[in-house]
Amino acid sequence: MCKTVLFVAVALTTALAAALLLVTIAAAGPLPQLVLTGIEPDTLTSEAGGTLSIYGSGFTTATVARLVGFGLLETTYVNSTALTAIVPPGIPAGTYDLQASEPGSDTLPSALTIVAATPAPGPTPFPTPKPTPVPGRPILTIRNYSVEPSRVVVGREFIVTIQVYNTGSRAGENTMVTFPGGTFLPVGETGHLLGRLHINHTAVVTQVMRVPSGLSSGSYNLQIHLSANDYEGTHYEYPETVAVEVVGVGHGRPQLVIEAAQAEPAVLGPGDVFSLTLRLANRGDRTATRVVVGAASADLAVPAGGSNVVAAQPVGINRTVTVTLPLVLGEVTQAGRLGLEISLEYGDYTGGSYADRQSVGLEVSTALADRPQLLLAGYRTAPDPVAPGDTLTLTLEVSNVGGGEAQRLTLTLGDEGGGRMGPFAPRNSSNVKFVPHLDAGDTVEVVQRLVVDGSAEPGAYSLPVALAYDDARGTRHSDSQLISLLVRRRPHLQIGFYRPVEVATIGVFFELPVEVTNIGRTLVNVSTLEVASEQLEIEDSSLYLGPLDGGTSGSLEATAVAQEGGTAEVLVTVHYLDDFEQPQVVTETLTVEVEEPLEVQPGTEQANQEQEEEGFWDKVLRFLRGLLGLGS
Repeated sequence: MCKTVLFVAVALTTALAAALLLVTIAAAGPLPQLVLTGIEPDTLTSEAGGTLSIYGSGFTTATVARLVGFGLLETTYVNSTALTAIVPPGIPAGTYDLQASEPGSDTLPSALTIVAATPAPGPTPFPTPKPTPVPGRPILTIRNYSVEPSRVVVGREFIVTIQVYNTGSRAGENTMVTFPGGTFLPVGETGHLLGRLHINHTAVVTQVMRVPSGLSSGSYNLQIHLSANDYEGTHYEYPETVAVEVVGVGHGRPQLVIEAAQAEPAVLGPGDVFSLTLRLANRGDRTATRVVVGAASADLAVPAGGSNVVAAQPVGINRTVTVTLPLVLGEVTQAGRLGLEISLEYGDYTGGSYADRQSVGLEVSTALADRPQLLLAGYRTAPDPVAPGDTLTLTLEVSNVGGGEAQRLTLTLGDEGGGRMGPFAPRNSSNVKFVPHLDAGDTVEVVQRLVVDGSAEPGAYSLPVALAYDDARGTRHSDSQLISLLVRRRPHLQIGFYRPVEVATIGVFFELPVEVTNIGRTLVNVSTLEVASEQLEIEDSSLYLGPLDGGTSGSLEATAVAQEGGTAEVLVTVHYLDDFEQPQVVTETLTVEVEEPLEVQPGTEQANQEQEEEGFWDKVLRFLRGLLGLGS
C-alpha cells in the first residue's frame, strides 16, 4: 500500500513539473531562430584536423556543432553570430554536412571536406626530421583610444574606440576583444571577433558603454580583454585598461565674472590698435564649458583681425582663465573713461547654455597734443574755371594741424578703384598720391593732373579726397574730405565786321558794322553788345541782342568819327549769363585805319550818294537773312 502511494506521488510531481515547464516556455515567447551562413576553412586534412570558425545568427552559449556522420564537436561560443569548433585528427576523408543545434537547428550541406594526405609516387624518401617551430607568439596591445564625449556624464552612454595592435612575432588567430564590464556597463554585444590579425597590423573596435548613476566624479579605468591564438592553437590573454573621466551631475550653474581687465596701451586715442586682456573667474557651482568672449560695442571698438569673438578653455569651479581680445578703437569724439560692453557665452556638461554681458572701462584721450590731424587747407585749379574737354591742374594744400608727425600719407581722389570722380579722370598718373611724412604745423602741396569729360554737363561736382596716414605709434588713421570743382560751358563766339570797313577819314562819319556769331552747338544767353574806342567818337554804341542759338548771329551798326589819323582800336564787348546765372563778358579788339581828308574832286558827291544807297540795301539783305536763320 505504501509503495502504491509513493508511486502516485512521484507521478503527480513529474506531471506538475512538466506542466510548469510548458507554462514557462509559453510565457518566454518564441526563441530566436538559429541560422547557419558559412564556415572557414572549408577544407581540412584528416591527419591534422583543425579549428573551424562558424558564422550565422541566433547562437547562444548552449549551441553545439555536429559533423554529420562523425559526431559532436567541441564548440566555443563567441557571440550571437560566431562560434568556434575543433575538428580532431583522424576523421575519415570525405564531405560532411555541418549541423548546429540549441535553440532549434540548422544544417549547412557539404560544408566541410576532409582530405587524406597522399604520399608522392617514386622511391621511398629518406626520413627527414620534423621542423622545429619558429619561436614567438602574437602580442596584442591597445595602441590608441578615444572616448566620445571626452568627459562623460553620470547616467549617460558614451562610445569608446580602441585601436588593437599586434606587436608580436606571429599572427593572431581567432583574435577577439571583449568588454567584461565592471565600473562601466557595456551596451549591446560585448565580444568582437577580429579573426586573423597579422604582425604589425591594427584593427579598430568600437563599443557603447554606460556610466552607472551612482558614480561620483573622477577618473576610472575601463577594462578591456584582448585574446588570440597562434597557428598551433596556443591561447594568449592580454588584459588592458583605458582611463575615462567622469563628471557627476550636481546642482546649480556656472557663473563667469570679469575680475580684471587691462588695455595695452593704457591710454587710447581714436583709431588706436590695442589689446584687451580679461581675467574670467567661475563663481558658480558647475564647470563652465564652451566659453566664448567678444566685444559687444561695435561703435566703440572693432576686431583688429579675425573674428569678433575668442574661445576659452573650460573654467572649473573657483578657477580663472585669461583671454586677450585684439581690438581697434573707433573714431570716438568723447574723451575720458568709456565703458566697453563684453559678451560672455558659455555652457555646462549637462547641455545648459548661458549668456551674459558685462562692461569694462577704457581710458580714452582725444587730445591732439601727440597725434597728427590732417586737413585740406585749400585747393585751386588751372585754368579756372574749367570747361568740358579741358585739361586742368588741381593743386591741394594739405596741412597737419595736430601735434604729431603724420607718416606714410596717401591721398586718394575718389575711391581706391577710381570711382566717385564724376566727369574727371586722372591724367599722366593714378588717382593716388604719396607723401612720406608731414611734420606738425607743416603744409604740403599735392598736384594732380585731370581731364574733364567733353560731354560733361555744367555744374558743381563734389570730389571726395581720402586721407590715410600713420601716427608715431604706427596706428593707421583715415579720413575723407570733400572739395567742389565748377564746370562752366565756355561760349564759342566769333566777333568781327560783317563787311569790310574802308579807310576812314578824319572828321567824316563812317559805319562800324559789328557782328557776333555763335559758332558753338549750345545756346548762349547774350544780353547786350557794346563797342567802344579811345580814338573814335561812337554813336549808337550799345544794342540788346538776346539769346543766340548755335549757328545764329546778331549785329550792331554804330556810327563813328575820328579826330586824328592812324590806327584806331575798337573794343567789342559781349555781355552774357553763364550756366550759374552769373554775368560774364567776352571781348574782342578790332582795328580801323584813319587818314587825313583829301580835296574834293568833281563827281565825289555822286559817288558818296551811290555808296549810301548800296549800304541801305545791304542792311535789308542782312535783316532778311536773320529772319531765315542764315545769319545777319
